[in-house]
Amino acid sequence: MKFKTVLEGEQAIIYNHLGVGRLVVGPARVFLFRERLQKLKRYTASQNEYLKIRDLDGVVTHKAGPCEIFFNPMLYENISVNDTLSLDSNHMIVVYKRLKDGDVQRRIIQGPTVFMPEAEEWLHEFKWHGSDPDNQARMIPGQNKFTQLATIPEQFYYNVRDVRTNDDTMITAKLMLFYQLKDILKMLDTTHDPIADMINAMCSDIISFVGKQSFVQFLSASHKLNELSSFPQLEQWAERIGFQLQKIVFRGYHSSDQLQAMQNNAIESRTQLRLNTEIEEQKQVLADLKVKKEQERTKMKQEMERSKQAHKQRKEEMIQQHQLNLQKLQHDQQLRVNNLMTKAKIEVKGEEDGHTIKHLTGLKDLGMDLTAYLTSQQPPPVNEEIQVVEEGRVTHAS
Repeated sequence: MKFKTVLEGEQAIIYNHLGVGRLVVGPARVFLFRERLQKLKRYTASQNEYLKIRDLDGVVTHKAGPCEIFFNPMLYENISVNDTLSLDSNHMIVVYKRLKDGDVQRRIIQGPTVFMPEAEEWLHEFKWHGSDPDNQARMIPGQNKFTQLATIPEQFYYNVRDVRTNDDTMITAKLMLFYQLKDILKMLDTTHDPIADMINAMCSDIISFVGKQSFVQFLSASHKLNELSSFPQLEQWAERIGFQLQKIVFRGYHSSDQLQAMQNNAIESRTQLRLNTEIEEQKQVLADLKVKKEQERTKMKQEMERSKQAHKQRKEEMIQQHQLNLQKLQHDQQLRVNNLMTKAKIEVKGEEDGHTIKHLTGLKDLGMDLTAYLTSQQPPPVNEEIQVVEEGRVTHAS
């Protein structure tokens, strides 16, 4: 016999000696006599969780959080806390629900959303081919397991091995495929592993493409493997299962080690020849450049010499022109001086004549005989002796 306390926010079950239990919700103070008290475990779920409750009769219910519940063994078999499913805008899920009439209903839920399945619902789990962690270009069946289906473009690497040309050369074609899901219902109804279907179609196209050509022809036509038109079966099958091909990238090829060694040697030889050709071309270009520069230098020297001669000639012409201009200026100056002197003499003569006229006029007014005056002003005549020589005598005359 003893007392037990059930705190506020707690629950407990009290079993008597016969195994009959009763529920006690705290706060409570109970007296136990031939009884046993068992506190119940409390389960809580946040807004991103839910409680999965399984009753003793097998009925399962889901309770969305935030919520709480006590595990009552008289009612429940077990209780578990589960996370809700958060979907972003680029993902979707496929949900199946069992109806009361036994049928199964399928629905597609597109993000963004937070999904809590009901007790009668379950998610579709996809099991597709996935990349080998040790070899990205190798695909393993069932490697990629998921429930959220991406609707954005995706890609995968794949090597198509042991493809034979028509001249019996074995090669491995390395490819990269970009694709996007367009019709999920068509995909669900037509395939359970679309990656495997696309790989098979791609292998078929590669075998068809390579098998028609020799190894040399394949090398010259390998660039066509970057075009979707070279993969008709892959395009047709992708459209059939609800996918759209974005593009395909040919990443190269690999043949046998012996053939690859021969190919590498041939590539090295071609590369060496190309380098030698480029070196020789560079030498020729350098030689042409030297000749061109020499010609330009000679032409420049000739131009400089012609420029010097033209400058010297212009200088001489300018000197001669300057001398001519100087002589002309001196001549013009002399003419002006002579003209001024002549004009001055004329003016002086005119002044003298005017003075004489004025003087003679004054004398005339005084009654003087001008003729006698002028005659008296003339110098006396000079006696000149003229000697006439005649034959046999000399005659003097004065």
